[in-house]
Amino acid sequence: MAGDGRVARRLRGRAAAIDAVLELFDGGDLRPSSDVVCERAGISPASLFRYFDGLADLYLAAFEEQVARAAALARIDDVEHLGLDERIARFVAGRIDVYRSVAGVGRMARARAIEDRGVARTLATARRRWLDQVGVVFAPELRSRADAVTVAAVLDAVASFEAWDLLVEGRGLARRTVEESWAIALRAILTPVGSGSPGS
Repeated sequence: MAGDGRVARRLRGRAAAIDAVLELFDGGDLRPSSDVVCERAGISPASLFRYFDGLADLYLAAFEEQVARAAALARIDDVEHLGLDERIARFVAGRIDVYRSVAGVGRMARARAIEDRGVARTLATARRRWLDQVGVVFAPELRSRADAVTVAAVLDAVASFEAWDLLVEGRGLARRTVEESWAIALRAILTPVGSGSPGS
């Protein structure tokens, strides 16, 4: 029973450290020190380094946790019966919801991916999932396109975290403006050159 208590404390301490570092990322500190993390989490440095093999391991664990949370938030189910306009609206709103929730860790991951293979692998996995989502949501339009791979890649890039971060943080655009602009862009990309508007 004593062992069960130690395991529970370890899990709580590990979770507290991950939550703390995610909060720090969201606050703009993309490389928080162990002292700052411990103070925020309410744990000792000795405990922190029992839970993790170093700060890089902690950062990676935090990123993986946020990717898992984002995957659940980003799910768009039962869209095959919806018209294009509604699918676009759900797709855009869902992505922006996720980006707002992962902004800090998203910026950290893109900065650290250059030097951290673990973060780079997790980031690549997340990006593949985003691209797969495009294929699911816009399957009716892509199915008939000879250039479907290219179109899917462009759709994904237009509604990417990087684009959102630039528009919102870099250019100061409001959410509604981004949603409306992305909807117009996505519909235009999905309309083959020389054709009318795809059916809704």
